[in-house]
Amino acid sequence: MAVSGSWTLHYSWGCTGSYGQLNVTFNANGTFSGGLAGKWVQQDGTLLLGFDGGPAKYGGTLNGHVGSGAMSTFTGSNGCWYLTKAGTSGIAAEEAQEEQQQEFDAAGSQT
Repeated sequence: MAVSGSWTLHYSWGCTGSYGQLNVTFNANGTFSGGLAGKWVQQDGTLLLGFDGGPAKYGGTLNGHVGSGAMSTFTGSNGCWYLTKAGTSGIAAEEAQEEQQQEFDAAGSQT
């Protein structure tokens, strides 16, 4: 399944179980926009993301309307992430409980 469209990125620096959220729109030309912008590439089930305004790189797998993986700034900050396509049901209540302020934004820049 192609990643194009509207998604919510849930990210946790340090894999603490507390997640920040970022709404993103993946464009067919390999860019994404929303709260932060960047570039993406998808090959088979693998998704790679890079932000224009920060050092974080994300890598993981995409399966249907969800994805998950790990991210790193490659300077000591690492974390976990998952991605949900807009309109995916069954996770909305969990999302509300998980959203927490992160020390770094999704791009890996200190907040």
